[in-house]
Amino acid sequence: MPKFSREELIERAFLRAATVMFGMWEERGSSDTRLLIPPLIPDEFVIIGESINGREHREHIIPRVVICNQCHKMFSEGVDINTVARFIRNNLKIIYISKDEQHLLDNGKQLNLRQRMPTGWSFESGDIYVRLNTAKIEFRIYDL
Repeated sequence: MPKFSREELIERAFLRAATVMFGMWEERGSSDTRLLIPPLIPDEFVIIGESINGREHREHIIPRVVICNQCHKMFSEGVDINTVARFIRNNLKIIYISKDEQHLLDNGKQLNLRQRMPTGWSFESGDIYVRLNTAKIEFRIYDL
């Protein structure tokens, strides 16, 4: 069995996810957001930090559905799979948060940020941590 460097494994995982997403999008017009987490992309490639208040819930910094929808848009615009793989790699990140913080993101204070980014946010100019900051979730990023 060939030996791959960590960087090669990371590149392969994100390319694999983009390729499968493209195939599903091409055949059905959509894909499944669950493709963006194990088994296609191992946790070790996407978990980047944790809340100072707990580690009970895995939270995608940008919801998977938002990333998935952007990938579909990119496919429809003819963007190549390697570019989509890099896009996924740059945006698919998870931190651990507490259950209370999860509830706050999903339902609290009229935030309703469970599966969306705040109004006006964009991939081109937006802060990927805006959901966490809006909910006042304090977190630390691991030294990777």
